[in-house]
Amino acid sequence: MIPKKIYQTWHTQILPKKLDSLHKKMLTKNPEYEHIIYTDEQMNDYMNSNAEKDIKDIYWKMNHIVAKADIWRYTILYNIGGIYLDIDSQITGSLDELINNQDKAIVTPEIHKNQFIQWGLIFKKNHKILEYTLNNILSDVHTEKNRFDHHSLTVKNYAKAIFDLTQENNCEFNWKHPDSQPDETFTIGNSSFRVVESDYKNHFLFKHKYNHLLRNRPKGTEVDTHWSRFKGPIY
Repeated sequence: MIPKKIYQTWHTQILPKKLDSLHKKMLTKNPEYEHIIYTDEQMNDYMNSNAEKDIKDIYWKMNHIVAKADIWRYTILYNIGGIYLDIDSQITGSLDELINNQDKAIVTPEIHKNQFIQWGLIFKKNHKILEYTLNNILSDVHTEKNRFDHHSLTVKNYAKAIFDLTQENNCEFNWKHPDSQPDETFTIGNSSFRVVESDYKNHFLFKHKYNHLLRNRPKGTEVDTHWSRFKGPIY
C-alpha cells in the first residue's frame, strides 16, 4: 500500500493564511493522510541523514534550490513512499478514490509529448521508476550532461526512467495525451505502475489560486528568481 503521507517543501512552514486554509480543506477530504512540509534546512538534514552517498553528493552539487528539491522528492519517496506535491499545487479530491490498495505507483501524462507530471508524484517505497530516475540524474552529473538544462536533468530523466523500464520489460507502452489516456496498469519485473488521465483523474491541480502569495507578487506575474529564469549552471 502507498503510505498515507503528503510531502511538500518550502523555505518556511509559516505560510500565508489563505494557503493554510487551503491545506486544511485538502486534508478535510483526506483525513487519514499526514501532511508534512519540509523547510530547506529540514530537506538538507534529510538528505544528509538518509540519502545514499552518491545521491547526497549530487544533491549538494546543485546550485539551485529547485534542483535540490527535485532530487529530494525522488529520494524521500524512494525511501519511504507516499505523495509529493509542489507547494503551489493542490490536491482537490479524495486520494482514497484515486489510489487502489494494489497500486505501487500512479503516473499521469503531461500535455507535452513524452513527458509525465512530476509536480505531483504517487509512489510506494523502493519503486524502480524512482531508482532509475535517480540513476539517470547521477549519470548526467558524472558525465557533465545537462549542466544548463534543469528540465532535462530532473524532469525528462523521470520520463526516461518510465520509458526505459517499460522497454526492458517488453511492455506495450506509449505516451498518450492526458485527455485520451486510459486507466492502465503495467507490470515491470516484480513491481508495477498505473497510468491515469489528466492530472491524476483531476484529483490534482497544477497551480492553486494562492500561489502568488507564496512569493509576494501580484497575481498573474512571475518573479525573476523563478527556476526557469536561472541562467547559471545547475551544478
